[in-house]
Amino acid sequence: MFFEDNKYVIIKNLFSKNLCNIIKQYAIHDYINHTELEDLHGVKNAAHSKYADCLMESLLCNIQPAIEKYTNKKLIPTYSFYRIYRDGAVLNDHLDRPACEISVSIPFGYEYSNENYKWNLHGYVNDEKIYFECDPGDAVIYKGCELKHGRDRFEGGEGAHHCQLFLHYVDADGPYAEEHKFDGRLNIGIKKETETSPTVEN
Repeated sequence: MFFEDNKYVIIKNLFSKNLCNIIKQYAIHDYINHTELEDLHGVKNAAHSKYADCLMESLLCNIQPAIEKYTNKKLIPTYSFYRIYRDGAVLNDHLDRPACEISVSIPFGYEYSNENYKWNLHGYVNDEKIYFECDPGDAVIYKGCELKHGRDRFEGGEGAHHCQLFLHYVDADGPYAEEHKFDGRLNIGIKKETETSPTVEN
């Protein structure tokens, strides 16, 4: 199976363009209401990010059957996270924490000054750096704890932004299922007791 052999698989059009437009507008409205600029979790120039947003948690559950199909695994959702990146953002190569055993990365909108530019996630497959080319609505499913991944410096130009959704799961039959189910919460959609979001590197 491609996913098992390469630790990733790209799914085209997992989300419709219409759904992506709704998510993007929602995220921008949320950003407008939280205008403080953040520098969270080592990602420089991240304009806005949110852990376990209600809409994103709903998407996390809604697409779970599709992710199970492409990974051939029974999964348990852990958490959702989205981020709006600004020009100049860099995400250093890294591995994720156990709650991100199976990760899904979906761009849901972006604006660059160069229409031919793409700011893609990359990963290392058999020590080869591969760029996962995705349009809005396309998904990269990958083994977050095993596939080293990151993003080069964002060179989208002045005023550019890139909106990305991250959905995370653990293998229901794997070593992280019991401890990391729902990312330690009572259930999906419920905030943690603390307002500080857990360390995430997407």
